[in-house]
Amino acid sequence: MSVPSSKGEEGRSTVHAMTLDLAFLDASLSPARTRARPVNVYDILREGWRETRVDMTLQFFLDPHERHALGSLVIDALVRLCDGAPTIGSAGRSGERIVAADFLGSDEWEIATQVEFIDVYAANRELDVAIVLENKIGHVLNNPLRRYAEIARGDGFANVIVIVLAPSVREHLDVEQRRFVSVAVTYAQLADEIKRSPELIEFLLSPKDLDQRRSLDLLQQFIEARSGDGDMTDLENESRRLEEWRSLLETHGEAIRAFEDARSAIGRLIRDRRKRLEPLIAELLAAEGLSTGREAHGGIREETWNAYYFPSADWSVELKFSADPAHPAIYVYDRRGRTYKDSTIEPLGLDWTATDEQIAGAFVRQVVRVLGEARAGARPQAGGV
Repeated sequence: MSVPSSKGEEGRSTVHAMTLDLAFLDASLSPARTRARPVNVYDILREGWRETRVDMTLQFFLDPHERHALGSLVIDALVRLCDGAPTIGSAGRSGERIVAADFLGSDEWEIATQVEFIDVYAANRELDVAIVLENKIGHVLNNPLRRYAEIARGDGFANVIVIVLAPSVREHLDVEQRRFVSVAVTYAQLADEIKRSPELIEFLLSPKDLDQRRSLDLLQQFIEARSGDGDMTDLENESRRLEEWRSLLETHGEAIRAFEDARSAIGRLIRDRRKRLEPLIAELLAAEGLSTGREAHGGIREETWNAYYFPSADWSVELKFSADPAHPAIYVYDRRGRTYKDSTIEPLGLDWTATDEQIAGAFVRQVVRVLGEARAGARPQAGGV
């Protein structure tokens, strides 16, 4: 890359080459991960699976009648975490303590979510107990737990248990509402209690059918995502990579900034030419009687475009400038409708030294040809970039 300088002593223009220090490209960096990350549906969903989706998963595994065929395994694990905790009365925590053994092994649980805004509501008429489960993922604990407990007591249950489940132990923002919490537990604690269940080993060794095998795998993924189990993170490797990058920037920061500045300059160069061509192309398209239903003008890094959708042929055509050696410097990209189907790349046939008028004219002539072929059904099918 070069930039012009002022004229020399004899009045001749001179050019100074821009030299970039690229030694940073030889730096040795650790791979992104030293251990393979297990495929996990919850990890893939990321922020899209917040509290309501967790509630639905909890409802599935807490219900002994669901197709997972794990019976009361999960709800028993939750109940065991409440052993010795107080039940909730009209004034909050009562003097009655929960004896977990009294509530284990039952298949009479009815599980529902979002009952009067209660995240998970587990009711067992046979045991005369109701569990109000408040599930917190990323929000503060400010829910009306007293009202939730009153709903359960209003259903006629003598034993009401209010559980707050979260990644870390949560305390209510309101001091009065704190009296209406039987126990606050973490997902890691629930996961540990599930894994301590004796029957889990039997299910893992000999799953009864496809539903149970899939459910056990889903439960494992849920535990990994919610409790951090199963090598979902690798903090030691992440720390090493962070320090490597800090060292790289400390040693080569100036060179990296110079490289990024040069890269940005190339982006501006092709973007500026694309902008100059917009009015020329618009004028020529109008002269051809071609109406665009939608236009897009933009770019990313080393590529920029003027894109046009033509409703008369249900076809899109783009003029692209690229600094990416994988593509021609100036090319035409067309595709079916406003999709990316049946796409084709063709060089424009001109190089950068052509005038703006020449480039605009060549592009519009190619648009006319492409649209004619599209209307006639003669465009290449199932092409690709």
